[in-house]
Amino acid sequence: MSYGSSTPAQYGRDSGHASGSPAPMLPGAPRVNTVSLPHPNSSPHDGSAGQYDLPAGAPRILALNPLLSYASVPPIYFNVLHDVRSIRLRNGCPPSSLQQPALNQPVTCIRIRFANLPFWSIEVSNPHGVTVLDVLLKIREALHRGVSPQEATISHTVSEYFRARTRADPSEYAQGVKRVDFLGSNVFFAGLSPSMDGQNRWDAHFVPTA
Repeated sequence: MSYGSSTPAQYGRDSGHASGSPAPMLPGAPRVNTVSLPHPNSSPHDGSAGQYDLPAGAPRILALNPLLSYASVPPIYFNVLHDVRSIRLRNGCPPSSLQQPALNQPVTCIRIRFANLPFWSIEVSNPHGVTVLDVLLKIREALHRGVSPQEATISHTVSEYFRARTRADPSEYAQGVKRVDFLGSNVFFAGLSPSMDGQNRWDAHFVPTA
């Protein structure tokens, strides 16, 4: 199933189980078939164990895995300046949680925009279904790409953050300004939220502390 044909929405973060009442329906959001979600503390499964179902008759819309949902205290500790091997999960979630589907049903492509950097957007693809880890890997990869001279003029403070990031690493300095430098001090991934631009994609958010 392709992400582009559906409208994003979020589901609640206060529980690892489906709500006992129907999920709210966003205007214009399509209905989709019943799906089963993995429990946040479960390991990857074959589709039969460790699942729970949405209430019968509830509207079916795309919703983020809670690990990726934008929150004031993100469940994932991820400084995008560092490698994904530095990721830590809160609330006792095992590392296998990163292999869970990114959405509440399998999708092979997710489109993400960097909310404060509108020139840049990415597509996360996996023919077997996009996972939480796929999303984090792609975000980190995209932010560590170099920029063109034209892009470098977007921010007046980017050179300051570039120098701070590369001060102790001559090899990084030699690679020049990267997209991550435009985040300034907001280097911790805070999650995704539905984009309001009507293009069926998600906005990525970053904060200065995790």
